[in-house]
Amino acid sequence: MTTDKEVFERFMGWMGMNPSKIKEINNEVVVKYEDISNCDVRFTKCGYDEFYAGAIFDENGRMVKGYVDSHVAYSSVNSDDIDILIIEEG
Repeated sequence: MTTDKEVFERFMGWMGMNPSKIKEINNEVVVKYEDISNCDVRFTKCGYDEFYAGAIFDENGRMVKGYVDSHVAYSSVNSDDIDILIIEEG
């Protein structure tokens, strides 16, 4: 069975997003992605600038939280929550 984590990673690949930081915190995996602007030919994106993404997955690969924001609209609640975990947990 395919996990949420595997699906999200595949989607990020199509969007031209690579993991930039990965941390394990309390049996959860926190991943932050950076935009490398190299989309798959089957998927295109359009925005004002680069995109940001992140997700938290539990020990079974199920998504706990996730987000995809453009540079200009980098303001979703989940992006703030994930950034705090990536930055504060060292």
